Amino acid sequence: MNESPEDIQNRKEANDHLSLIGRKFFKFIEFDSNEKLVTEIRKHPFGLFLIFASGAFVILSITIMSAVVSAVNLNDTLGISGINSYKTIIILISFFVVVGAIIMTLIAAFLYRSNVIYVTNEKIAQVVYVSLFNRKISQLSIGDVQDVTVSQKGIFAHVLNYGTLVIETAGEQQNYTFSFVPDPYTMSKLIVGSHERNLVLHGN
Repeated sequence: MNESPEDIQNRKEANDHLSLIGRKFFKFIEFDSNEKLVTEIRKHPFGLFLIFASGAFVILSITIMSAVVSAVNLNDTLGISGINSYKTIIILISFFVVVGAIIMTLIAAFLYRSNVIYVTNEKIAQVVYVSLFNRKISQLSIGDVQDVTVSQKGIFAHVLNYGTLVIETAGEQQNYTFSFVPDPYTMSKLIVGSHERNLVLHGN
């Protein structure tokens, strides 16, 4: 899509208010000279912590198991002669599983960090990486927003102030659900405020 000089300048000004990740994906959404960026929503760091904590738990568990297998005489422990010959195979399998767990953890962290939501005075746009080679871009007109619901479940969500935003849309369009949203009540107010201002300008 060819952009006019006004569109390019407007996009550049919006870029100045985005994070590094936000700038990286901002080029994928439509943004014209009449559009103003309201906010950028990135996922809360606590979700990233959970990914790394889960990966570390798996890696640590496998490493401990491998160390125990290496230290114990399996012939005496299990009473089966010749089983010690399988130690090397068990340790090798454990090594590859650990490497796989590290890779999967890093991929999951990348996909999590690549979720970006843009709220403008005209639309809500989301860039999501479903997998490394599967990117999904969704754009919803701000005028089609019917309601915004905030859900905070669990002690961590309340203490760390993150939650889930559910944006109900008009007609048969699919509702938008954003999890691990930082300061979700403020984000909800910004979306509702943009919607109301859009109604004043353009009507229903």
